[in-house]
Amino acid sequence: MTSLPFSIPPHPVDPSANLTPFSISIPDSDLNNLDTLLQLSHIASPNFENSHSNGDFGIPRHVLVNLISHWRTSYSWRKWESALNSIPQYTITITDDDHDHHPYTIHFLALFSSKPSAIPVVLMHGWPGSIVEFVPLLQHVRSQYSTPAELPYHIIVPHFIGYGFSSPPPLSRDFTHRDNARLIAKLMRTLGFKGYVVQGGDLGGATAPVVSALDEACRLVHVNMLGIPPPEGTDVEADIRAGRYTPDEIASLAETQSFLAHDTAFIQLDGTRGSTAGFIIGSNPASLLAWIGEKMLSWTDSTVFDPAANTQHLELLLTNVSLYWFSRCYPTTMYHHRIALKGIQGDLTGGWKDVKVPMGYSWFRKEIANPPKAWIDRSGKVAWYRKHDKGGHFAALEQPEVLWKDIEDFVGEFWVKVVS
Repeated sequence: MTSLPFSIPPHPVDPSANLTPFSISIPDSDLNNLDTLLQLSHIASPNFENSHSNGDFGIPRHVLVNLISHWRTSYSWRKWESALNSIPQYTITITDDDHDHHPYTIHFLALFSSKPSAIPVVLMHGWPGSIVEFVPLLQHVRSQYSTPAELPYHIIVPHFIGYGFSSPPPLSRDFTHRDNARLIAKLMRTLGFKGYVVQGGDLGGATAPVVSALDEACRLVHVNMLGIPPPEGTDVEADIRAGRYTPDEIASLAETQSFLAHDTAFIQLDGTRGSTAGFIIGSNPASLLAWIGEKMLSWTDSTVFDPAANTQHLELLLTNVSLYWFSRCYPTTMYHHRIALKGIQGDLTGGWKDVKVPMGYSWFRKEIANPPKAWIDRSGKVAWYRKHDKGGHFAALEQPEVLWKDIEDFVGEFWVKVVS
């Protein structure tokens, strides 16, 4: 592993943290079992709901059948396992000294620089995502720099607790995004970084502001999903009539209302019946593919991410689902949905209120929740803003080069100001 380019950490790490090179190696027996289970899985016959090709009732039957067929006959996990393993990976033990002294294993990808001035950047995934979200972005960055001496960043991409090859949450207590934030902060301190940037969307976007509130070494926050509610006293309909929002903002507000009214069954199920949901969805690969695949299809912008027409996109979708399946992690990824049940203005999305460092926000047109610029400005929390006409909920997967340029531009504008 340490022979891979960009694999050498820049600082000594305390031996007690047990920083260890990691390589994904799924046994052949697991691959064979997956194929057998997919072959034996009964797919419901055509009916009124699953025959709707627009997805009004969830993933259409023909889409699921085609996804399963590709997964079984054309998709190569070994190819994508090799692609993942071409990026340096580690596990590290982080003990939660500030809470319950529980030791956690965190799995992460990294591109380490040997440049003394390199800026550490943490990229945090969402749900139902994983480190796979950032593979195209990491491949893009790696293609830009021939050697670690040229790379101006250290890029760390961790799996949250409960995801992928990181530890599951403890059995003894509930676990939240705030616990993840505390562990990410300690991860960065353990790696020797005295100043760093956090970036995320979805769960990562909810966690990033909390990291900055907990750790003064977090100097900048960038998100591509931001749950700013209407300012107090806002009459949205009156504002629309008065022309205070752009056509894109009006369309996005309508789509968000539709999402909240029709597309939050996953929050209700996972947030109230997490045990049952874990068994039902996590015990069968076809079920897992239907559940996660639906989100990766309906929450993305098909003009830039189209698994039906683009094999690379299709295989990224299947790689994300495969990682969930082989790591058996689905039952331990739902904990934040209990918090989400409290509403869009609850603790999960309200961390931005406590940010005291410059925050950047990339607004992607097809994100499932987008505050208008007027709300953003009234919050007084966003120092850097850029709007994009394309891209959805999985921005790093859909628009990797665009998102990375935003991160670079934001960091380039503010880093010197916050470290001087």
